[in-house]
Amino acid sequence: MPNIVPQDRTCKQPARGYCMNPLCMEKRGERFEFDTEHSPVVCPKCKADKSPLVGVLVLIHFLYHDPAGGPITGSDGMDYRVACDTERAYLATVTNQEAASGDISVVNCAGCLKAAKDKKLAKVQGWALFADKP
Repeated sequence: MPNIVPQDRTCKQPARGYCMNPLCMEKRGERFEFDTEHSPVVCPKCKADKSPLVGVLVLIHFLYHDPAGGPITGSDGMDYRVACDTERAYLATVTNQEAASGDISVVNCAGCLKAAKDKKLAKVQGWALFADKP
């Protein structure tokens, strides 16, 4: 059965797929990652479309504290926002394969990384710069 991006996942950011085919790996032992449209996930190199060879990565958003108020209330009672969609009032559903973190180093949402850099919400450094183009 082909992999399909969950229907309740955000369409504001590209989904990120992966392929574990050794012929597709760009570095020894590292999976090949690629952007995919919100449709069946197919590796652009080998055309594989079935698990466990090909799949969809969990989309991890950047959650930041907003002293002016935000639509998400944290367990600490403070207000937060998702960087790529500041009006979004939920973090994830049981089925959408999305998550959120206040640690920018684990975020892989291209929209959140761009917003964090543009708005100076966090210091984007290291591997988190993968979404930037020189």
